[in-house]
Amino acid sequence: MELIKLMNGIQNYKSKGEMTLDVKGIACDSRKVKPGFVFVAIRGFEADGHDFVGDAIANGAIALVLDMGADLKKVKITNKDITVIIAEDTRKALALMSCNFYGNPSSKFKLIGVTGTKGKTTTTYMIKSILEKEGHKVGLIGTIANYIGEDCLDILLMMSSKVTLKPALLFEYFFRSLGKEFNTVWLDIHRVDIYRDFKDGEKTYIEPFIPGDTDERIYLDD
Repeated sequence: MELIKLMNGIQNYKSKGEMTLDVKGIACDSRKVKPGFVFVAIRGFEADGHDFVGDAIANGAIALVLDMGADLKKVKITNKDITVIIAEDTRKALALMSCNFYGNPSSKFKLIGVTGTKGKTTTTYMIKSILEKEGHKVGLIGTIANYIGEDCLDILLMMSSKVTLKPALLFEYFFRSLGKEFNTVWLDIHRVDIYRDFKDGEKTYIEPFIPGDTDERIYLDD
């Protein structure tokens, strides 16, 4: 995919360098970068991806996405010809880039996302059970297990906090195992930006029903 197309939907970014590069993959871990990859630097809780830009370049990165809020003067860019993109929020940019790269798989089925601090797992299992009672084919992705119907997909248990193939894989499993009409329950905290197909008028907000969890919302894609 061309780099310029990979950035579709990301607002107010700045770029320097070639934007028609053929991107082979995306990574936010410099150790997972391969030739032709874009490296997205994330300011994490324990480490700052901007400190590993040199490693990403050495591993074959053809473009860098850096966070506008980082101290960019300290970033060691060893290849002066590499394309550099400055994004307002690299976490959000990474979600949208991943969505674009993998063909926005969540747009191909109904999606329910549960966010909040407490009760997310319980809520997703409740929703899954209710939908199955109504005759729907339901998948669930969470931090404990991942299901299609009653089948636990061990292959998807490894969590990737940033770039993830799980929506695409889940979509493939559904088509191979269950058919084309289904619902999906997605357990998430801050990664719902990857689901870009939610538009005004298609999203229902349900107010918090867990006492003390005033931030909680359930998003229903009608």
